[in-house]
Amino acid sequence: MFKTLPVTSPKARSGFLGLCLVVLATVPAGLAAQDGTPLTIEADDILEWNQTDGVYTAKGNALAIQGEREIRGDLLVATYDPDSEGRDIETVTATGGASFKDDTSRARGAKFIYRIEDQDYRVEGPDALVSGARGTITADTSIDLDTRADETQKMTAIGSAVYTDTAGRLFAGNLVNAYFAADGSLTAIDAEGAVKVTSANGREATGDAATYDAGSEFATVTGNVEIIDDESRMLGDRAEIDLKTGNSRMLSTGSGGRVSGVLQSN
Repeated sequence: MFKTLPVTSPKARSGFLGLCLVVLATVPAGLAAQDGTPLTIEADDILEWNQTDGVYTAKGNALAIQGEREIRGDLLVATYDPDSEGRDIETVTATGGASFKDDTSRARGAKFIYRIEDQDYRVEGPDALVSGARGTITADTSIDLDTRADETQKMTAIGSAVYTDTAGRLFAGNLVNAYFAADGSLTAIDAEGAVKVTSANGREATGDAATYDAGSEFATVTGNVEIIDDESRMLGDRAEIDLKTGNSRMLSTGSGGRVSGVLQSN
C-alpha cells in the first residue's frame, strides 16, 4: 500500500500533520524506534508511506524527532522491515543540508545515516562535522560513529580529517580514528597519511602516522617526521611528544638513519 500526505503550509505541518504523525507513532503499523520510543516526522511539502517496501519519505525541510534526537534534511527516508511484527524503524537517512543533534553532540554534512538499534551513524561530506563537549572532528569524505556493546565508541574520519580537542590540540591525517570511553571522554587517537599533531602552544609535528594516548597526553609520530617550533626544525624517523609539557624528542630507527635539526635561538 502506498499513501501520500501533501502538506500545503507550515501551519499545516505544525498542526494537522504533526498530530497525525504522533498518532501513527503509537500504533503497531506506525513509526517507532527499536526501544518503542515514538519517532515523529514533519515536512513542509509531502510525506509518502510505502507499506509494501517499509519506507517513509518526507520532503521539504523535513524533521525527525525521537526522544532527545533530531535529524533534519531536505529529504528524510525512514525504513523498516515490512514483514516484522513491530515494524520498528531501523534507519533514518537525511540528505540536503543534513544535520543531527542529541543531548551530547551535533553533526552536519551532505548526508546523514542513523542506525537506530545500534545508535551508530555516518556523516558524509564534503564538510562533514561532528562536535561534542570534548572536541570536534571534521572530514571531506565521511565520519562514522561505532557504538560498542560496552558503550565505548570509535569515530572514524576519512579525507583531510581533523580532530581538535577543547584544549586546542589538533590531530590530522587522511584517516583519523578517535576512541572514547563510555562516559564520552577521549581515550586514544590514531592517524595515518599526511598526519599532523599540533600542541596547544603551536608546536607542530608531521609524518606518515601518529598515535596519541589521552591518559598520558603522549603522542608518537613516525615516518618522515618533522617537528616545527617557530623557525626551528628537527627531522628524523620517530618523534615522541609530551603534549602536557610541550617537550619532544626525535629518534632514529637504529638502521643507519640519522636525526638532524636546525635550531633558531631568539
